[in-house]
Amino acid sequence: MSVSFARALSTIAPLLVLSALARPGPALAAEPPLTRARVIELARASPASRVAAAEVAVARAAAGASGALSLENPVLAGAGGVRFNPDGSRPAAAMASLSWPVDLGGQRGARVDAAEAEVRAAESAAEDGRRGLVLAALLQHALVIRDERHVELARARRALGDRLLAAAERRRKAGEAPEVDVAVASLQRSRDAAAEAAAQGARDADLAALRVLLGLLATAEPGRRLDGPLVPPEEPPSLAALLEGLAQRTDMRAAAASLDAARARSAREQAARWPTVTVTAQYERDDGANIGTLGLAVPLPLLNANRSGAATAAAEVDVAAARSDAARAAAAGKIQELHARYQATRRALEALTPAAALSEKAAALAARGYELGENDLPSVLLVRREALETQAALLDAEHAHAAAKLELLVAAGRMPR
Repeated sequence: MSVSFARALSTIAPLLVLSALARPGPALAAEPPLTRARVIELARASPASRVAAAEVAVARAAAGASGALSLENPVLAGAGGVRFNPDGSRPAAAMASLSWPVDLGGQRGARVDAAEAEVRAAESAAEDGRRGLVLAALLQHALVIRDERHVELARARRALGDRLLAAAERRRKAGEAPEVDVAVASLQRSRDAAAEAAAQGARDADLAALRVLLGLLATAEPGRRLDGPLVPPEEPPSLAALLEGLAQRTDMRAAAASLDAARARSAREQAARWPTVTVTAQYERDDGANIGTLGLAVPLPLLNANRSGAATAAAEVDVAAARSDAARAAAAGKIQELHARYQATRRALEALTPAAALSEKAAALAARGYELGENDLPSVLLVRREALETQAALLDAEHAHAAAKLELLVAAGRMPR
C-alpha cells in the first residue's frame, strides 16, 4: 500500500463511518402509520392497560391462596420438667400436644367463592378501563387528524396570502394599486405565517399526548403519518338497539360483577360467624406413666360472633346494588345523550358540506380577480375571510361528528376502523 493511498484512506474513513451511522437502519425505520386499528392495538397494550392486568393478577393470586383449610394454623406445643413427689423422688415429666383447627359453617367454601367473585369483578373493571383507554386514544387520534387538517388549511391560507402579496406588489409597480395594498397584504401574510406555526405546534402537542397514551417512546422521532378518515365509515346501531344491549356494556358488566362480589363477601362474613373447632391430641409422660388424651376446644361465639363484619358486608351489598342501579340509569342517559349529539352533529355536517366547496371556489376566484385587476384588495380579503371561516367551521363540525360517532360506536361495543 502506498503512502498517499494510506493517507487518503485515513482521511475518508471517518467520513464513511459517520455516513454509515447517519444512514437509517432497520432499528430506526419509520414507524407505520397510526391507523385506528393500530391505535386500538397499542391502547390495549399500553402501560395503563398493563397496570389493569397487574391488578387482575393480584386478585387471581389472592384467589389461588383462598383455598386454605383454615385461616388458623395448627399449634404444636411441648413442655418438660421434674415432678416433686412427697417421698422425695423427682421423676421426669413431659407433655406434647397438637391442636388442629377445623372450620365450621362452610367458611372455606365461602372464602373461595368470595375470592373468585373478586377476580371476576377485577376482570370486569379492567375490561371497562381498557374500553375507556381505547376511547380516549381514538378521540385523541381524531384530534390529531383534525390538527393535521388545520395545518393544511393554514398552509393553503399562507400560500394564498403569498399570491395576494405578490399580486399587490406587481400591481403597485404597474401603478394599478396603492401602497396600502402592499402593506395590508404583508400584514395578512405575517398573520397567516403565525397561524400556520400555531397550528403545527398544536398538532405536535396533541401528537405527543397521543404517543403518551399509546405508550410509545417519547424520545423517538414522532412519526406524523396518520391514516384513515376523520369520520369513521361505520354506522352506529339505532337508539332502540343500543338501549336493548345496555346490559352488555362493559361498565354495566363491571357494576354487576361488583354486586356479585359484594354478595359473596357478605356470605363469607356470615360464614365467619361460625366458630373454628380445635381438635387437640395430647401425650404426657408422668412418673413413668404414659398418658394420651384427645379432645375438642369449641369457642363460644358469645362476645364476638363477627357481627361487625357481617353487618358491614350486608350494608356493602346495598351500596353495590344502589351503584348498579345508578350505573344502569346513567348508562341509559349517556346512550341517549350520545345518540342525540350524533344526530345533531350529522345534521350540522350535512348543512356545511356544500358551502365548503363553494367557499373555496369563491376565495380562488376572488384572488384570481385581484391578480387580473378586477377586484380590490378589501373585497378579496373579505371573501377570503368568509371562505376560511367556513372551511374551519366545516372541519370543526366534522371533528365533532367524528367524536360523537366514536363514542357511540365504542359504547355499542364496536371498534371503529
